[in-house]
Amino acid sequence: VSTQSTGLSLFFQSQKMVQPTETSNQQTTNNENGDKIVSKKESSALNVSLHPLVIMNISDHHTRVKAQTGTPTRVIGALVGVQEGRNVEICNSFELVYDIDPSTQQVIVEIDYLKTKQVQFRTVFPKYDFLGWYSTGQSVHPNDIAIHKQFLPFNESPHYLFLKTGPAPVVASTATRSTSASHQELPIEIYESELHIVDDEPKFTFSSTQFKIETGEAERISVDHVAHTSSNSSTDSMLTSHMVGLRNAITMLHSRIRYIETYLQKMRAGEIKRDHELLRQVSSLCNMLPTIDNNRFNEEYLSEYNDALLVTYMAAITKTTSSINELLEKHNIASDQYGMRHRFQA
Repeated sequence: VSTQSTGLSLFFQSQKMVQPTETSNQQTTNNENGDKIVSKKESSALNVSLHPLVIMNISDHHTRVKAQTGTPTRVIGALVGVQEGRNVEICNSFELVYDIDPSTQQVIVEIDYLKTKQVQFRTVFPKYDFLGWYSTGQSVHPNDIAIHKQFLPFNESPHYLFLKTGPAPVVASTATRSTSASHQELPIEIYESELHIVDDEPKFTFSSTQFKIETGEAERISVDHVAHTSSNSSTDSMLTSHMVGLRNAITMLHSRIRYIETYLQKMRAGEIKRDHELLRQVSSLCNMLPTIDNNRFNEEYLSEYNDALLVTYMAAITKTTSSINELLEKHNIASDQYGMRHRFQA
């Protein structure tokens, strides 16, 4: 969603980011039978909070798939977080794999992959539960109800987050451009599922609900960095400015040390007259270095260095173990299928 990075950035910079209550510009979507699947809701009993990490994950997912396929492709993923009573906090998300039935054009989510990812998330974040799913596109698809029903075994009332992809709306008047830029709406809708009885048959509908953006300290730093380093932004983030200043300082220090080294080499070769005052200053500067060159410093440095290597090594082992686990599961499934066919033939 590269064309929407500026709009998302402006929203993240303000801390009063609440989805507006007016949804008059929302289009009504009907299914194949003409039944309305999206309805408006004046108020909701739930307090939904959305973290910027989820929005960035969905935007990154859509952008990567679009870059790989060359065309805007719909992506689907899962939402995880914490729900305590009426308070719902969507903290993170992960991608899902799905297939399309060629006969009915229905989306079929790989449930086994969802279960595996859910177990992995539970290992790292024990308090996170499956809260719903997300998708992208121009508008809510009529087949979204069928997709929504596939997640009911994991949550009796899953939420549906829809991210509208495409070009940002153009501001017609220059007088209202600054106001519109600072109050641009996020292209996001969060829906609750409602069950209605129509003609003695239960039918699901999506009901739009309000939400607010809730950020932590770490998310504010990352969002500030993403907001200011977008292609449409001319300013730099605080993190970028700090890193650029640190790089310039190290480059200047390195150039001055090389200059002193060259000067001393020429003085030693007799090309330059000896300056004892300058040599005393260089000697005083060099005598400051051994203050950190002792056994205690070396032990602490090596300890931290080994800890960093150990964390990297453990991450590699965890990734390899996960890959082996998936391979074993696929092997077991294939072996079971082969055994069933063999017994059937016998």
